[in-house]
Amino acid sequence: MPEAVPPEAEAFLHRGYAVIQGFLGSAEVAAMRAEVERCLTSSRGLACERPHNTLVPLRWNDRLVARMLDSPDRLSRLGETVAAHDLRWISGYLSLKQPNSPPLWWHQDWWCWTHPVSFRPEAPQVAVLCYLSPTDEHNAALRVIPRSHHASTPLHALLPEAHATDAGDLATTHPAMSDHADQKTPRLAAGDAVVVDYRLLHGTHANSTATRRECVLLTFAPSWRMLPADIRGHLIRHPALPTDDEPRPEDPWLDRLLPRHDGPRHDLPLDRTAPSDFAVRY
Repeated sequence: MPEAVPPEAEAFLHRGYAVIQGFLGSAEVAAMRAEVERCLTSSRGLACERPHNTLVPLRWNDRLVARMLDSPDRLSRLGETVAAHDLRWISGYLSLKQPNSPPLWWHQDWWCWTHPVSFRPEAPQVAVLCYLSPTDEHNAALRVIPRSHHASTPLHALLPEAHATDAGDLATTHPAMSDHADQKTPRLAAGDAVVVDYRLLHGTHANSTATRRECVLLTFAPSWRMLPADIRGHLIRHPALPTDDEPRPEDPWLDRLLPRHDGPRHDLPLDRTAPSDFAVRY
């Protein structure tokens, strides 16, 4: 008989996102905030400045990543939420939304829309966004359009290329910047996380406060072994992962989370623009 899928995983598959409350405890949140400050001090200009959002890349051996991944309970909750069969960590970032900054435009993060894996029901890659302070519509909370990972919406045809720098020139009245009738905004406490299918349309509200909004963003392949070999061959080259001449970690839990791939390693052509008319195949 087919393996039963937990209700939370069914909901994630259907909606394309899920909230995990208390992903970090209160003491862990305080420790992570201190780690964020240390990381920003030592980042040495490595931040990626995209319009209205700053991303600071993290690597496998950063202490901040270790703090997030060294909890079997936390990883178990994530795995159950996304029905993972071979959960593997791919990359990490600090996502910072500066005070009094406009919304982040609607976009999706999937990078290989020309590949057939894009149209499977299951998520090929997910992002886990863990917030270090309460977030709502006033301080850059995430906004998502449920089910936009499984079928196109009219908005898809109106969007600029995902992560394009010219998106910063969009007027606040452009559909890519505006609220959407079908959007949902998870209101989160400090330490809560949102898991998002990489194909889901999402953005943020404006940060109308005088405080920077901080989020730790980690990306995973929920079922690494089930991904096509060429997708694995591309992801294994991510600069967040250890290179061949770097020693593998001694910690068994981290070693289990780092992906392995014995086949060819190569870069696939990037295509971050979702088709204006698509639907997944069930």
